[in-house]
Formats: sequence, C-alpha cells, structure tokens
Amino acid sequence: MLSSVLAGEKSVDDIVINPRAWYDDNFITLHAGDPAAAIDTKARTVTSQSGKTVPFDRLLLATRSKPIVPPIPGLNLPGVCAFRDLRDVDTMIAASETYQRAVVIGGGLLGLEAAWGLKRRGMAVAVVHLMPTLMERQLDETAGKLLQRDLTERGGAFFTNG
Repeated sequence: MLSSVLAGEKSVDDIVINPRAWYDDNFITLHAGDPAAAIDTKARTVTSQSGKTVPFDRLLLATRSKPIVPPIPGLNLPGVCAFRDLRDVDTMIAASETYQRAVVIGGGLLGLEAAWGLKRRGMAVAVVHLMPTLMERQLDETAGKLLQRDLTERGGAFFTNG
C-alpha cells in the first residue's frame, strides 16, 4: 500500500492495519524501531540493539525487506532511495516537490508502482530495467510488451536491457 501513499491516493492512517492501541488491547507488547540483536530461546528473552532485554511468551519477528540495490555510483546522493518503507515514501514525496524528473531503476512490480506514484505527483519518470521486458517474473514476453506499451501511452519512458 506504500504506492497508494506515494501516489497521494491514501494517507498513512489509511494503510495502517492496526493502530498502536490495538496491540495493547490484545495484550501484545510491540517493540518498534529498536532491532533485535540477540534471542535467548532458553531464557525466553530478546536483547535489542540498544541493550534492552525483555522477556517473551511468544515471539514474532517482523524483519522487513532488504532491497536489491545495484552497485552503481551515486546511490548516496540526496533524493536516491529504495522503495520499501514509509521513510522511503517521504523521501520520494520530498523529491517530487523539489525536482521535475525521476529515474526508477527496476521494471518489476515495486519499480513500476514507484514510477506511477511519482508520475501521479507530477514528475516525468523514466524506468531503467535490466531485462528486455517489464515484470519478467510475472509476465511472459508478450504481456510485458503490452504492459510497456500501455504505460508508455500514459506518459512513462522505458529503457529495457539497461
């Protein structure tokens, strides 16, 4: 649902599954923003990166995703980010308010969603994709080319085999 926030179609509150109070109401202690550094299954404790040790009855780890980022120069420049969390969405929204053009690396589902969200925010967007067709993991060659044609008609620019 991050793409809906990026596109301005939904707010963060619209996409949150459970508000913080829900966890309390369901006797769940939520520890966010302080990653687990060690788990002792015998003592049934978790030690966080900040050094806090807490006991658990049941443990659920939400590990988030780690994007595949190509090793290219410029990844540390302002406005360059992955597309995995709300912080990335905030970076992209800020970039759309400052810049007129964007390049999205990756023509998979997330890359196309990022491109569409930036386009909806008024940016000219170019997508650079390694493979010859878009969304090659989900679509065959014909479908990938049809998708690219449709998105090009909507104002996108695509560079495949890039």
